[in-house]
Amino acid sequence: MNRALVIFFLSVASAGLGHAQNGLRDIPDPSVEAQMAAFHLPEGAKINLFASDPQINKPVHMNWDGAGRLWVVGSSMYPHIKPGQDEEDKLYVLEDADGDGVAEKVTVFADDLHIPSAVLPGDGGVYVVNSTEILFLRDTNGDGKADQRTVMLSGFGTEDTHHLLHTLRWGPEGMIWFNQSIYIHSHVETPYGVRRMLGGGMWHFRPETRRLEPFMLGLVNPWGHVFDEWGQSFMTDGAGGQGINFVFPRSVFLTSPGATRILSGLNPGQPKHCSVEVATGRHVPEDWLGTLMAPDFRGDRINRFRLSDNGSAYTSTQIEDLVSSSHRAFRPIDVKMGPDGAIYIADWYNPIIQHGEVDFRDPRRDHEHGRIWRITFEGRDLVDRPNIVGASVPELVGMLNAPEGWTREKAMVEMRGRKPDEVMPALEKAHSGATDDLAKLRAVWGSQAINRTRNDWAASLLDSGNHKVRAAALRALYYEAATNGDALNLAQKAVAVSHPQVRLWGVSVLAQLGSPDTVKIALGALDGVEVDDFLDFAVWSICREHKSRWMPKVADGNPFGSTRQLLFAVRAVNEPVGIGQILNGLEKGELSSDKEVADAADFLSRVGNPEQMDGLFAHALKDGVSAAHQEIVLRALADAGRLRKIQPAGDAARLSRFFESGDGGSFAQAAQLAGLWKLESARSVLEKAFLESAETNESRARAALDGLRTLGGGATVSFLSNVATDGAASFKLRSLAVIGRTQMDPKAGAELALAVLKSAPNGKDPHGIFDAFLANKQGPVALATLLNQQAPGSLPQEIALVGVQKAGSSATKPEGLVKALQKAADLKPMKMQLSTEEMERMMKLVAEKGDPNRGEKIYRRAQMQCTVCHAIGGAGGVIGPDLVSIGSSAPVDYLIDSLLEPSKKIKEGYHTTLVTTKKGDNFAGAIAREDSNEIVIRDAAGVEHRVPKAEIASNQVSPVSLMPPGLTLQLREDEFVDLVRFLSELGKEGAFKTPANRYVRQWQVLQPHERTRDDIGHYGETIFAEDFPGYQWSALYARVNGTLPTGEMPQVVGRGSNRFGVGRFFVDANQGGKFPLKISGKLKDLQLYLGEERVELPADGDEASVELSLKLGRHRITVAGLLGYGYDQVKVELTGDAGAAQVAPLNELK
Repeated sequence: MNRALVIFFLSVASAGLGHAQNGLRDIPDPSVEAQMAAFHLPEGAKINLFASDPQINKPVHMNWDGAGRLWVVGSSMYPHIKPGQDEEDKLYVLEDADGDGVAEKVTVFADDLHIPSAVLPGDGGVYVVNSTEILFLRDTNGDGKADQRTVMLSGFGTEDTHHLLHTLRWGPEGMIWFNQSIYIHSHVETPYGVRRMLGGGMWHFRPETRRLEPFMLGLVNPWGHVFDEWGQSFMTDGAGGQGINFVFPRSVFLTSPGATRILSGLNPGQPKHCSVEVATGRHVPEDWLGTLMAPDFRGDRINRFRLSDNGSAYTSTQIEDLVSSSHRAFRPIDVKMGPDGAIYIADWYNPIIQHGEVDFRDPRRDHEHGRIWRITFEGRDLVDRPNIVGASVPELVGMLNAPEGWTREKAMVEMRGRKPDEVMPALEKAHSGATDDLAKLRAVWGSQAINRTRNDWAASLLDSGNHKVRAAALRALYYEAATNGDALNLAQKAVAVSHPQVRLWGVSVLAQLGSPDTVKIALGALDGVEVDDFLDFAVWSICREHKSRWMPKVADGNPFGSTRQLLFAVRAVNEPVGIGQILNGLEKGELSSDKEVADAADFLSRVGNPEQMDGLFAHALKDGVSAAHQEIVLRALADAGRLRKIQPAGDAARLSRFFESGDGGSFAQAAQLAGLWKLESARSVLEKAFLESAETNESRARAALDGLRTLGGGATVSFLSNVATDGAASFKLRSLAVIGRTQMDPKAGAELALAVLKSAPNGKDPHGIFDAFLANKQGPVALATLLNQQAPGSLPQEIALVGVQKAGSSATKPEGLVKALQKAADLKPMKMQLSTEEMERMMKLVAEKGDPNRGEKIYRRAQMQCTVCHAIGGAGGVIGPDLVSIGSSAPVDYLIDSLLEPSKKIKEGYHTTLVTTKKGDNFAGAIAREDSNEIVIRDAAGVEHRVPKAEIASNQVSPVSLMPPGLTLQLREDEFVDLVRFLSELGKEGAFKTPANRYVRQWQVLQPHERTRDDIGHYGETIFAEDFPGYQWSALYARVNGTLPTGEMPQVVGRGSNRFGVGRFFVDANQGGKFPLKISGKLKDLQLYLGEERVELPADGDEASVELSLKLGRHRITVAGLLGYGYDQVKVELTGDAGAAQVAPLNELK
């Protein structure tokens, strides 16, 4: 074992963190010239400085007024006010009177604000978010200073300064929209009652009535919201990782407290974004129109995305950046279109971007600088600044159809200040004279802006031939639907139309109504179309919200149109209603697809009584029921037994049928049921399966072990003890026996474990003996007690280091076990803190000697476990933060600290939850979901564990990171330096910035299987593409540049000495047709399959483009390559329209 880095760490003195100043040497040149030289722009684009420090300081958010002045709030106090410090943050007004693209006048409108996070001019003044309040500031004497202050709303939370209210903007309907973030808990008094939001989400507010309502919930730190041309809402998340998010009423996204179901964003794995704007107008290039611009403030760039229709929602495709920079302090946090058609960027300017991860008083935090940049396009005329403030009412109404979104919005805001009785005639004239539906829609929005909504105009648009117009009209009706007597009929009409997005908005309108038939009508939206997650969620939500209207009717019969609709509704509420009707539907074949059977079985497992569960069991025993459906039912029975202690009322011995003829999946479920039902007659079958399958089919052996462990009793104790001590048994078999015994009794398991661990080959614990002890409350104590009785040095150091690493990442932080392992192996205690001098030396080595290419290889090593928890651009685990731009946002010393002491700084939203059951079992990880009955914990391996709340003894947030503190001890010093250098380059301009290409980044690779050796000679390489149930597939992720290194693929045996690397991925086609795909690699050694059909590739070369003919739905694509003949990597890229097909994430593949 290489000890170089170990020796380096052991020489470290625990000197605390006195090295914050070290990073100052890396502070970039703050001059404007240095920033200008570092920008990278698309062809034809140019950038100039609009305003800069010292005129303005630390811009946070900006918005324009109708006079063409840019209002900017800045905060030099961020991230926290110092004790005794005066509130001195500012609101600036920037004016470019001569139109040369540079602000020549800057006025401080207010200078006594407390970390203001949003600004919005309008209604004769300006709205400002000031900590827990929304203020309305006015200048009544014309001196350019605020002299009147009104608190419009208060009671918003202030738990975290960068999660305060933010993102003020006007909606096309004349309301103010704004967001809050995960740690904020708001309780706001309004004339309509208290409105609450206990986490992230978005509000809408009508100032003239003071009506405030939540629109959606969730997201971690949503600092972006924009409306497209059709009034649909898209949000970005400054601490998420899914790019653009399509939101609609009652939609719920990650981290929403108490959420039992969430939706996903449109760009999984994308960087975190702050702000979002849509490109409009005549100045930007035509192919830019409608694209979204979202600042990746960590990556020193502004990404762009193109939207396309996809079912009830959209597909978002990343395209060429608006701007990027190699300057570490360029931090774009807001982007807005300007009155001249140019694009304006608020640059927070700071080498430090983290909030909680870097000390609030870290001297590298910049409190002085800040800039506003302006991007224009050569050869394209700027837009003449419209005269908004002095325009007549008819002129303002005409501006509602201007090509520039800026003009449309400012005209709407100005209209709000005019008399409604003067505005309505002009709107009526414009509506009656409109020749296209978009102009009519804008007239509807105009009537809403002055609070004179013309519902009849909106209703007439439901006959439009454009589904976007119909959806927008329904959104216009949504806000006041409860007072619209025709809303029910209009919504019913909407859910019956063909387009899913119109149906989604029809369901949203129904959710606002008090009719007893809302759910019955809404369920109709699921019929006759391909139902995606967004439409499914909307119907699921109304079933729950309006459950009191339909649940009492179920006792008298099915109140809906079909058994399938009833199943959907009862699953949504998860209450014991309609069970007999669901069972009857199974028996009659009314529920027959895999999904319908799975949904029915899952529902019954959650709410069924013993008699009803026996009915479900009987269905699995029927002749003609497929093996897949049998496995589904058995899994549901096991869930009921494990989570609710419910067993079918009939004869349990009927289970034996599945030991005799069941396939792998059915056997596993039957084994678990045998234990849960205490079926002694199954013992011999389970023992035989365990002994015979350990070496050839470990999953079957573990299933048998689980059944034996749950069956329990003296016979199980004797059997497992005998196997564990059998010197003739294999290491794997003995290890599994020790695990089973430990799960039953950690003290007894410890007695058996020591001998097995000492004999571990290569000092590894491949089967998880240490994990078994750490998974039980008493396990660490039991093992530590035995280890403390051993002589120093009696335990091999290699296996002890494995135990130390696993214990270090345990949420229980078993220090006693760590010390016992160190004693038994004669390991010296590890000191992981660096002194100032040591940190300086390490940072210098990273800068001068570190190689990011070598570092990427180290990051990808299986034993490092980095990809198990972390993703880069969506490729990798989900337990830890996505590292796609960590290098451009985190100082090097922070990266070093995070590797050495992972628990020192834990990213928001990634704290470990530790759940301990009354039996002592520990489950540590992230809460995947939770309801009144159970908590689902996702562990570091991505495995979900359902834990009944009735069995929970404690549920707490652990201060310990799941990343082991000693993980890097297996590296030499030079390897550690390379790893840090790789991480420090992620997201920066260059080779380690994740490209926007739609590369396949998530692969499944085939593990060696005995079938291939025998059958390849008969059937050829086609066998690799078969969906053979015995194959074992594991995850492997592409490198940052999109290539999959074949050297990391398992070697699958072929003819003679041939070895193959086999990978596959899945594509979801949203429509039928031809789909282009580009494959790169040594083509003569590659074979490509669509399903089991071979796709012809050129006989030679390194790259080929092919077209795949896909039908609507999910498709399996397999790539098989002959290893050892120059085939060292493969890369696959989807090159067609992203709205037509996308790669399916691995976590969706069951």
